[in-house]
Amino acid sequence: MKPLPLKELIGVMNGEVVYGDENFVVKDAMVSHLHRIKEKHTLIFLKKRKAFHSDKVKRYSPYVIVTDKSDEEMKDIEAAGMIRVQDADDAFWAFTRYYRQLFELPIVAVTGTCGKTTTKEMLSHLLSSTHSIQSTIRSRNATRKSFQYLMRIDENTEAAVFETGLNGPGNLHYHCKVFQPTIGIITTIGVDHLDKCRTLNGYIKAKSEIVSGVRKGGTLILNSEDENTKKISLTGFTGDIIYCGTSESADYRASDIVYKKNGMSFTLHHKEKTYRTYLPGYGEHQIYNALFALAAAHKIGLNLKKAVIRLRAFENLERHLQVEEGINASVIIDDTWSSNPTSVAAAIQVLETLGNNKTNALLLGDIAYLGSHVRGIYHDLGKLIASAKIDILIAVGENTKHLADQAKKYGFKGKVFTTASTALVKEYVENLLDEKTILLVKGSMMDTELIGLAKSFKMKE
Repeated sequence: MKPLPLKELIGVMNGEVVYGDENFVVKDAMVSHLHRIKEKHTLIFLKKRKAFHSDKVKRYSPYVIVTDKSDEEMKDIEAAGMIRVQDADDAFWAFTRYYRQLFELPIVAVTGTCGKTTTKEMLSHLLSSTHSIQSTIRSRNATRKSFQYLMRIDENTEAAVFETGLNGPGNLHYHCKVFQPTIGIITTIGVDHLDKCRTLNGYIKAKSEIVSGVRKGGTLILNSEDENTKKISLTGFTGDIIYCGTSESADYRASDIVYKKNGMSFTLHHKEKTYRTYLPGYGEHQIYNALFALAAAHKIGLNLKKAVIRLRAFENLERHLQVEEGINASVIIDDTWSSNPTSVAAAIQVLETLGNNKTNALLLGDIAYLGSHVRGIYHDLGKLIASAKIDILIAVGENTKHLADQAKKYGFKGKVFTTASTALVKEYVENLLDEKTILLVKGSMMDTELIGLAKSFKMKE
């Protein structure tokens, strides 16, 4: 955070000094019930009906509290200063808007069902060659973290790239209210978080919050082929709209995609110019992620030719379709970072391509956040698997047995192994792995047992 004198903020928050020195220098800010204090000289927003545990912040004294609690409630709390406000939530948002407006810099907000983390990391990689940047740490993209990421921006920051998570309606609105992004990216919209969004249309509507969240005169970067993205209304958006994809209408277009060792090559087309490009990692979805990152970097000012060259040095992310040597000379594709129907389909496409002359095995764990739609979605995935080049299906979990049954119903001819026991899976898979076998392990970061299984199938270094 850029250090600010308290007296500069009191009027911004419409506050009144109860006690303390107005020359107190604020070096960080937090909401008491949402964040952990990290350093001294922090401004703490304390809301009504929220408890304050002074023992947890004592070692970070001095700090100043901004609150709408009564004098009686605050009488035993020791702080270097106290600012009384009518509404602590209003004061928080007034401070947030003020702090964001101190900086005229590009801020990119990335959302989508799949590809958020990879696109964010690719763009951060491209920009870091020319800009001092701030970005989301790994996939830590919860709404409560967005304010903390904003506080990491200071006078040395030249650009920021933030991944915006979504569990339900209103989440993207919150992220954008904090970040006020100048560029918004929607990677793709599949099926996810139906436990909170209820329906696919509800999920699409929640994703569309980014359209109104981008600053006036800003830029939207969209997937030119994604059918659900096309359902988002762009009425009222007055900024630039950039499309990325493989169709002729795309502003940043990829063609001639070829699988290479450890990655893919493709031709990038933009404004009648072409750039032969190499990208580490596999899958057509990865090409789209690269196009989003290149388009955003170019919009921010990075030379496109230099960006294409720098993309070659991008390191593919851990457990994102990570291809490694497995035991008994097999090949393991570790895709245990996250799981939803869209990413399952993308991973199967990679398995089919890499396993063209091998025995293809799919080890699939349960998919979370599907709510009451789980049976219908597993029905569709079973149908997809039946039509794919998969020789062995290993379904782990309560709901995946239904998926396996649906695959057989639609004509799956391969071997099927279903169980809720990871111990039985380990023994079964170890017996089938050999030099002719390629295994895709597909699960989520919440399924620690499946992550451990994937690791156990790899050759030890």
